[in-house]
Amino acid sequence: MVGVSKSRSAAPSRSTTAATSRQRSRPQPDYHVDEESTSGSAIDDKYDKTGQQQNGFSGDWGAIGLLMLLYTLQGIPMGLSGSIPFLMQAKGVSMGEQAQFSTVSWPFSLKLLWAPLVDAVYVPSFGRRKTWIVPMQLAIGVLLLLSGPRIDAWLGAGDGSPDVDTLTRLFFGFYFLAATQDIAVDGLALTVLSERNKELGATCNAIGQSVGYFLAYTVFLAFNTPEFCNKYFRGASAQSQDGIFSLGGFMSFWGGIFLISTACVIGVRRDEHHREQGSIWQQLAAAYHEMFRVIQLPAVRSTALLLLTNRVAFATVDSVLPLRLVEWGVPKEHLALLASVVMPVGMASQAFVSVRYFSGASSQPMSVWLAAYPCRLATGVFSLAVGGIVAGHVGPLSTWIYAAMLVATIAATLSSSVMFVAQMAFFNRVSDPAIGGTYMTMLNTLANMGAAWTTPVALASVGLTTVERCVPTSADCNDPPAGAVWLRFVKQLIGQRAKSTACPCEQVTELDGFVFVAVASSMVGIVWFALMRPHVTKLQALPADAWLASQ
Repeated sequence: MVGVSKSRSAAPSRSTTAATSRQRSRPQPDYHVDEESTSGSAIDDKYDKTGQQQNGFSGDWGAIGLLMLLYTLQGIPMGLSGSIPFLMQAKGVSMGEQAQFSTVSWPFSLKLLWAPLVDAVYVPSFGRRKTWIVPMQLAIGVLLLLSGPRIDAWLGAGDGSPDVDTLTRLFFGFYFLAATQDIAVDGLALTVLSERNKELGATCNAIGQSVGYFLAYTVFLAFNTPEFCNKYFRGASAQSQDGIFSLGGFMSFWGGIFLISTACVIGVRRDEHHREQGSIWQQLAAAYHEMFRVIQLPAVRSTALLLLTNRVAFATVDSVLPLRLVEWGVPKEHLALLASVVMPVGMASQAFVSVRYFSGASSQPMSVWLAAYPCRLATGVFSLAVGGIVAGHVGPLSTWIYAAMLVATIAATLSSSVMFVAQMAFFNRVSDPAIGGTYMTMLNTLANMGAAWTTPVALASVGLTTVERCVPTSADCNDPPAGAVWLRFVKQLIGQRAKSTACPCEQVTELDGFVFVAVASSMVGIVWFALMRPHVTKLQALPADAWLASQ
């Protein structure tokens, strides 16, 4: 119900990078180890310096710590981008402006386009991955330090209005830098971890980004809210109208952490690489040709249709309902805490489903996906009902309402987590082993794009279909007849908005577009499921050679 899609926007459907894919899919005849990796190379990581065989995490604790640090830092700008919409909502920005800001996450959905460049261009004497990680870390740190003192002004300090254009450009830049760093860190995980622990790279990714998002979303919103700080951390004589954390101070602090942490990356001693045949341009052409071959397959095109459209039914509830709840009186820090409480639920459900249903060659992951889809639809309807109760409630919210919100959030997290892990299991099953990394990256990119385009469209649709009227607050002003609500709704849809009166007035919502769009999208979801269910079943039943791109 709250924050389900955002915390996975960034994190639940993150794709395997092309950098990783090409190492897995191409022969590696001439393996080269950088000069700084001569000590403790991954090639002989089975034994320590005394000749004793290493087991478990022995010898990898430093690498695990480094990866956790880097992935956690990636989650900081993601979490901040999740907090900004709530701060803008308090300033009364329109749904159209919220839709504009929601596009900042697109670089993570499109990073496949420049991942081959990150894989192919590097300085061998410095390190294949460090060539990109170090400048990206420094750029994010400097950008945080430079924007920190200005961010409050861009958010409309005092009675000002937020500069949404500048905020969108700023956080789009953060996401682009973080996405580029993510490509390189995914590749670094292949070499800093020993052969026996390489699978821990994905675990570090999932946990690290979740921790970073939690710090910059849940923790920041809580300590940025005066009411929360006054109630739990300040005495009666120390009450204040400001939170403990300001956005500018929070960003400046993490800017310093980014710069300091860069020293940890510079000291990495296992930044290995293999020499690819041909020039850089030939390597790039080969990588993009692999992608083209994958997308040409009829099975992949059919899968693309599924991935690009399946989230239409959920986008309105996931992206708009949290903002509406704040507007209806739910403290934003309470929503952030609800999202953090259910985080372990999502992780546990993914682990359980993976072990219970997706082990063995005869598993049917998309059957599980199809079973979870109606549940996800039902949780959306339930969340809407809870939202309606909150909207009509007068006074402080009762405990039972918060309990209902928690139930809705847990149900949405469970169903979306099951769908996600089923989808990933299906990707692993159908990917052509000859170009497995590129194949997986392409499918993940399509899945990410399905989430990326639906969120701004949902937000913009709510703004377009909301009918408001400015009611004069002065008795000296005449309020001209507004006409029927349905007529003004139709006029708005064709771009004929009512002109504002010159008198002082108060905006009154006569028709909330959120209700209209949410109900319509749920109905679309029901129709989509009825039409696409046979299509999904056929995709799962296709023979293995229908998915081969390397024939």
